[in-house]
Amino acid sequence: MKSIRLALTLLALALFNLASNHASATLLDGPPSAIQDTTGIPIIENRRPPPDSRLPWRISAEPSLSIGSVAGGGPDQFHWVMDATRLPDGRIVIANAGSSELRVFYPDGSHAGTWGGRGEGPGEFASDAPTVVARWPGDSIAAPNRWAGRLSIFDKDGNHGRDVHLEAGISNVVDLLADGRIVTGGIAGMHGGMTGSTGLVRPDVEWKVLGPDGKLDASFGEYPGTEWWAVFARGGQIESSQVHPFGRNTVGAVWGDLVAIGDQAVYEIKAFATDGRLVRIVRRDGDPGSPTRAEQDSYWERRYADLPDDRRANALREVRHMPLVDSYRAFSRILSDRLGHLWVRERRSSIWTVFDQEGRVQGLVEMPSGLGVFEIGEDYILGRARDELGVEYVQLWGLDRGAG
Repeated sequence: MKSIRLALTLLALALFNLASNHASATLLDGPPSAIQDTTGIPIIENRRPPPDSRLPWRISAEPSLSIGSVAGGGPDQFHWVMDATRLPDGRIVIANAGSSELRVFYPDGSHAGTWGGRGEGPGEFASDAPTVVARWPGDSIAAPNRWAGRLSIFDKDGNHGRDVHLEAGISNVVDLLADGRIVTGGIAGMHGGMTGSTGLVRPDVEWKVLGPDGKLDASFGEYPGTEWWAVFARGGQIESSQVHPFGRNTVGAVWGDLVAIGDQAVYEIKAFATDGRLVRIVRRDGDPGSPTRAEQDSYWERRYADLPDDRRANALREVRHMPLVDSYRAFSRILSDRLGHLWVRERRSSIWTVFDQEGRVQGLVEMPSGLGVFEIGEDYILGRARDELGVEYVQLWGLDRGAG
């Protein structure tokens, strides 16, 4: 359910079989082909699927369940839903960061209970938390309190059991493994910064896996994080900064018993074992293109359109000289479904490329427009939608995989 730029010098490339009982894959067979470098780490090279190469999977025309309301102040009126998960009994647990709560609903959409709440005590969450909710071993549910550096564990009935102190401190909890280990990312340094000038910077983020006790198990290394435009003073301090509207980031997710991590600057996803070993690299071709000055100016015009004239003019003046990034994001998000497929969302699109467990492209799936996907089960998709007024709804959509 909600960043080590590696430079690999390829000394020799050779086609190889993915397994002795599989036929060899070549470019003539269509995507994917498999290539192994001299270090013994398989690199799965994939062609970009044609636009019409849809998988024979069908998503229901309408959601089977939609939880949310415009007004009334009840538990189904959400603010800043960050994540949700479906429990084996069909209940849905929603991380509503705006109220620092976990809100639980029965399969028919009726309210089953509210767990946590804002505060500093055991089982309570700070502002803007929790950002993740997931199943925990033993039929429990876990959610992180980022600013307190801990993970709160609840039983299936909502009773708070314990808090796990996270050795990584203030870090984003990215995802949880089925065995209770915790994937985190925390700022480690700066990438691309230039003191005494104006430029694009990306703070380095170290990705780690912590044990169920919150102690460090392994590091996956440092990756460039969110891309900012920063103006540095002569002393080296940042004078002003702004997240770049077309900036890249590094994203990731649990992929079965692996952790998938990808820098959006290039379509390449690295899969690590939980002991930190790189075990697979998945690539897909395609030119992401580059944003233009006109596109960037148009973005800021829309962003500040509702400001009073004088404030809008000042805001636009401040971003007038923001530099362009050299390319769009190669992809937007990474998710794994309950059957082990890796789903990678196209940039600013409802289209997802689906890879099998080995990293080979299977085809494309189009999600419902505007749905922010939290979880993909065997026969369902769970996500958040917003209406024209910005009201949030948590929705369950059917997924029929058919013979595919």
